[in-house]
Amino acid sequence: MDKDLKYTYKKIKLEVPILPNYKFKVTHVGVHTQEAIDMEKIELEQIGARQIVTPALDTEEDMVTQTEHSDGMIIMESMVSLRTMEASPNCKVILRTGVGVDTIDIDAATKRGIAVVNVPDIWIREVANHAMALLLACNRRIFLLDHHIRKNVWHKVIPPPVGAIHGETLGIIGLGQIGKSLAKRAIGFEMNLIAYDPYIDQSVFEEYGVKSVSFEELLTKSDYISIHTPLTDETRHMFDEKALRKMKPTSYLINTARGPIVEISALEKALQNKWISGAGIDVFEQEPMPVDNPILKMDNVIMTPHAGYYSDPALKALGTRCGQEVARVLLGKKPLFLVNPDVLQIVPLK
Repeated sequence: MDKDLKYTYKKIKLEVPILPNYKFKVTHVGVHTQEAIDMEKIELEQIGARQIVTPALDTEEDMVTQTEHSDGMIIMESMVSLRTMEASPNCKVILRTGVGVDTIDIDAATKRGIAVVNVPDIWIREVANHAMALLLACNRRIFLLDHHIRKNVWHKVIPPPVGAIHGETLGIIGLGQIGKSLAKRAIGFEMNLIAYDPYIDQSVFEEYGVKSVSFEELLTKSDYISIHTPLTDETRHMFDEKALRKMKPTSYLINTARGPIVEISALEKALQNKWISGAGIDVFEQEPMPVDNPILKMDNVIMTPHAGYYSDPALKALGTRCGQEVARVLLGKKPLFLVNPDVLQIVPLK
């Protein structure tokens, strides 16, 4: 029985359930935590929106049937295609509970007057912290040393190469919010900072103490490369064999952005042939990682399961923000982070 149904009783007579007077239907696909869902629901119900929650959906058919007739959608990871949108002709907003929006057909949404929204500011510190943690773990060979101790191998010397970190060069791909946050942390470790981002003004580089360089120069000069760019046609397989061959043999690649930016077969080859020293990976071209991938057995790679965004406070804030942003659009207001501003030519959000 639907837990949102309200019942009234007169003495011993059970009356017909009273349905709440909902103005909107908002479908949430994929669940982070129940607390986040509850916080989101509070915000939605304030504008008369009913929250429908479903687990992550892997097929287009499931998306169509489970989200149809939605006025808004909140998506964790599932794909949102044109067909899915067509099943919800009154849909006004699709919110992605993260930064990347490559799972949503942006062009189709724009043409249908659907605002696509993300929440890039929720996870900034968490992802920057995670990237720095992977960098430090790679440098200090934490995975290997931990493995040694568990096998009763006690060596006080860390297997080379082991850089000092201070005085070494960190190359940042994408100097957006997360890239800038990582730069702040790296400065605390006395690292030299360079970055490649052709879309950022020079003043931003100067403000954060980062030298602007070409992609080629970043590949050849960095001791560590950390990726913080969205997945686009331009960045897909940005790190292929050609790029990885240009990195220092003592360098490490860190990816907490989007998996397909790094061609996994090329990374496998780079690690096997020692083109690079190792990698710290939170996102993969295919998730979950296939169990037969040789990278899983390499002791110079540290992996986490797309968990760089996670913290309890961030998830709590996420629920509130998602509810607020969807509510804003449903009420005809402009969201804080609009991915497809061209939609304003069709739907004048204010």
